Amino acid sequence: MPRVAQNHHIQYAHPEHKSMKEITVRVYKGEHLILSKIQMFTKKTVSKGFIRALKVFIAQHEDIAEEVED
Repeated sequence: MPRVAQNHHIQYAHPEHKSMKEITVRVYKGEHLILSKIQMFTKKTVSKGFIRALKVFIAQHEDIAEEVED
């Protein structure tokens, strides 16, 4: 069964700040949920440990990551 892909907004365009352009990426459905929750739970604060853990995750997985097609 093929995986479901979705668009995820990293950043929305802001009408008052022209430098804030819309940025979207294609991700798998479960990844979209995780990214949305990260953005929701870290609106006010984020720990250095969380950022460090994400950097380690990226370093371990960047070479095997795949492009998500439509």
